[in-house]
Amino acid sequence: MDLANSIAQMSMTMSTAKLQQSVETSMMKKAMDTSADMIKGIMEMADSVPKFSGEVGSMLDVRA
Repeated sequence: MDLANSIAQMSMTMSTAKLQQSVETSMMKKAMDTSADMIKGIMEMADSVPKFSGEVGSMLDVRA
């Protein structure tokens, strides 16, 4: 009976570890998606800044 309990405990431990890994992966993916959305917004804002003829670039003053 002790062997059966050990196998069951090992199975539960492995299942718990797999669930935790899945949750962590999902959270990391969500954080990466959020960061990508923020970067996309910043890039769109930078593209909307008027360009001055004869100038190499433009200035963008961004404040949080």
